Amino acid sequence: MANRQQISGRGVAQSSGLEVFRNITTYSGEYLNWGNADSYGTSLGSDTDYEVDNAATDPHVDALVNSRATKVGQWMKYNTATGSNYKAATPPTSGSGRFTFNGEHAGGGVASYSGIYQMMSLEEGETYKVELLTPIDANIGSLYINTYTPTPNPDASDVSTFKITSTTNISYPITNSTIGLLTSEFTAANQNDILVVYFTTLETSSTDIKVKNISVKLKEDFLIPVYSEDIIGNAQTVLRRNVQTPTFNT
Repeated sequence: MANRQQISGRGVAQSSGLEVFRNITTYSGEYLNWGNADSYGTSLGSDTDYEVDNAATDPHVDALVNSRATKVGQWMKYNTATGSNYKAATPPTSGSGRFTFNGEHAGGGVASYSGIYQMMSLEEGETYKVELLTPIDANIGSLYINTYTPTPNPDASDVSTFKITSTTNISYPITNSTIGLLTSEFTAANQNDILVVYFTTLETSSTDIKVKNISVKLKEDFLIPVYSEDIIGNAQTVLRRNVQTPTFNT
């Protein structure tokens, strides 16, 4: 007669699918170059800068389209100038272990934008985690992390534009009773998606905020067996029994 026991008397599975697993999520690798401001020194000052067109409906896409990132891992920057649609901001800088973003606001919806961006080398379809660390700062404004992917321009098939795929932000001031770590996840739509970090403010006088570190890591999920300790202290794999629900002919 066939042995119908799913688990032997010694606790060994006698059929498949009885093991109990636990999901473990890890974040590994580094997919953003020079995200540590202390390591980058003052190099941002010499990186390519783009002044946003005052007629642009989206200052970030305007920078990505008209000052294209062509090299993986290279920081580029952009800023707005005073006009009918935008207020002036100086280009972002780096030094003393900080990335510095500047801006001011003129009222009536006219704001400034100051940002940096970098083309990454990713695996399409994989999920990544972005972490940004900012120190305590009494100034007022909002810092955003956006990701963009290249996409065909509906008005000109031979010219690509960029579509936003994720966004998150942190508000200033940052105090010792708030959290200075901004995190988000995005799924790579293209192997060369672009990370954009920018600052905007409602302050009517010039102000700035600082960022210490920016990181992009790959999200990985693993299944590991669940173990328990038996009465004599040995580790044993946790198993489950499949409950057989009786069925009847009708």
